[in-house]
Amino acid sequence: MGFTLADMRKFIFILSLLFVFSLITCNKATRQQEQNLDFRFQRGQQYFDDGKYYKALNDFNFVVLNSPGSPYADDAQLYIADCYYNQDEYIVAVSEYQRLMRRYPESPLIEQAQYKLSMCFVELSPTYKLDQSYTEQAINTMQSFLENFPNSEYKEKITKLIGELRDKLAHKKYTNARLYYVLRQYDSAIIYLDQLLEQYYDTDWANPGRLLRAKSLLKMGRNEEAATELGDLLSRDPKEDIKTEATALLHEATQTPTPASQTEDLE
Repeated sequence: MGFTLADMRKFIFILSLLFVFSLITCNKATRQQEQNLDFRFQRGQQYFDDGKYYKALNDFNFVVLNSPGSPYADDAQLYIADCYYNQDEYIVAVSEYQRLMRRYPESPLIEQAQYKLSMCFVELSPTYKLDQSYTEQAINTMQSFLENFPNSEYKEKITKLIGELRDKLAHKKYTNARLYYVLRQYDSAIIYLDQLLEQYYDTDWANPGRLLRAKSLLKMGRNEEAATELGDLLSRDPKEDIKTEATALLHEATQTPTPASQTEDLE
C-alpha cells in the first residue's frame, strides 16, 4: 500500500515540526552554554581576586577548552598564565603566556602577555655566579617587547631591567676573567675581558674590566699595550680607586720594558 498525498503532507509537517524543535533545543543549549561560560568566567575572576588560584584555574580552563573561540577565551588564557605567575610557577607561566600569543595573535592582551612573559624570565634569572641562560632570554624577550610596543607604559621599567640584567652578565664575564687572572692564565683572562668590553662596554663592569685587562697585559710583558689600555681607561674618568691604581700602573708600564718572568708579582 503506497503513500497517499495526505500521508505525504502529514509526513512533511511532522519533519518540519521536528526541525523547528531541534532548532529551539539547539538555541536553548547554546544559550545555556553561554550562560554557563559567563558564570564560570566570572566565578574564576572572583577566585583569582581572592587568591584562590587553583580553583580559578578550573574555571578558566573550562572556558578555554569548551569555547576557544568565545569572547572570553583570550582573557581566560591570560588569567590561566597569571595564576601560575602569582604562584611563582614561572616555567609553567611562560608556556601559558606563549600559548595566548600563539593562539590569539590579534588579541589586545598580547602586550600584557609579552610583558608578563618577560617578567617570568626576569624572575628565573639567577645570581651572576650561575648559568645565565634565563637572563639572556629575559633580555631578548624585553628587547622584542620594546620593538613591538615602543610606546608601552612598561617602557621605562623594561629599559631599566635590561640595564640591570646586562650588568649582571658583565659581572659574570668579569668574574670568569678574574679567575683566570688569579690562575695566571692571562690569555684566557683577556678573552673574557674582550668579550666584556665588546658586549657590555656601557655597564658598571667595563672600567674594572679595562683595568684587569691592563694588568693581564703587564703580566705578559706587553707594556706598550698595557699603557695604551690604561691611558684609555683614565680618559674615561673612572672611580677614584680605579683611577689611583691605573695611574700607578701606567707609571710602571711606561718604565723600561720588563720581561714577563719579572712581572709575576705585579697586582
